[in-house]
Amino acid sequence: MRSLVHIGGGKLQLEQIPDIVPGDDEGILKVQGSAVCIGDAETLHGYGPVMNVPLALGHEIVGVVDALGANAPDTLKRHAGRRVIVDDARPCGDCEYCRQGHRRFCKAPRYGHIVEQPGLKNFGGYADAVTLDRHSVLVPIPDELPIELATFIVPVGSGVEWLLHEADLKKGESVAVLGTSRMGLASCVVALHQGASRIGLYGHPGGTDAIGAARGLGVTIRGEPHERAAGELYDVVVVVTETPASYAAHAVEMAAPRGRVILASTSMEPSGLVPEFVRRKGLTLKGGRGASEGSLGRAVAIVVSLRDRLTGKLGEVHGLEEAEGRIKGLLCDGVARGTHMVISPQRSAAVR
Repeated sequence: MRSLVHIGGGKLQLEQIPDIVPGDDEGILKVQGSAVCIGDAETLHGYGPVMNVPLALGHEIVGVVDALGANAPDTLKRHAGRRVIVDDARPCGDCEYCRQGHRRFCKAPRYGHIVEQPGLKNFGGYADAVTLDRHSVLVPIPDELPIELATFIVPVGSGVEWLLHEADLKKGESVAVLGTSRMGLASCVVALHQGASRIGLYGHPGGTDAIGAARGLGVTIRGEPHERAAGELYDVVVVVTETPASYAAHAVEMAAPRGRVILASTSMEPSGLVPEFVRRKGLTLKGGRGASEGSLGRAVAIVVSLRDRLTGKLGEVHGLEEAEGRIKGLLCDGVARGTHMVISPQRSAAVR
């Protein structure tokens, strides 16, 4: 089988490795495609997550459950032969939160970034196949969805988690989305589906692809958060991942009285958030983790229902051979273009 391996120094190398086989309690997923997280692009540019190498990247994976060990858990067996999306956050199982039953809030979740063991296991989606085990959470998806929409279920799942599960967005409420990334675009899609009365997308103008797609869906593009008009308030404000810390403070300022603010930014920098503004307006603030199994299930229904509107508005699909340049190109001077990109072994020149 083929595996696109990060060998360090921002280089990806397409390698032929021994076919992985399922252990007694494991399974194998035949990969159809894996969406590109901007963290992969940052890693290839030298400032992303620190990872051991060699390593197959790619963790937003769609494929077909192809083989199972004799004692594979029921969580895998019930999906045998089905097309599924893999929940990208794998709990470690060992930290204090996991031991207390809070695996959803694992202190050290793994996003496919597990050093491969050629011939035994592979967890990276830029490959022909990946290993499934007791930590794998699978969500079935329709066979007929094109791969660029099937993989878009993952960011939409995060939007569902933030806007529906955490903010409890109601039809007719207004929404501000801070972040012109594909996560911002996905959040706009969820707000549209929920019937929001007004949706404003704020963020860096360099997120051209997300901005263009959002505008094509009827979302109002507003520029940077600090440029908003005075009195422009929203019932729900979500700060998506990959945004500056300062967006948290802007979100509080943009929220209407009794509004809800969801902070999903992964920044570790001080935000400048003023607690008095929270108190004075009676706001509810929540941290936003990524998609859960439940939100992914709802995301499937949303993407299916909006298929006609989404088709042609997002998604680039490339083969393994051209992946390195394409992934690096998602960043321009450190700014993400907001592209939903898929690396598919089935688009490669030499499909095995």
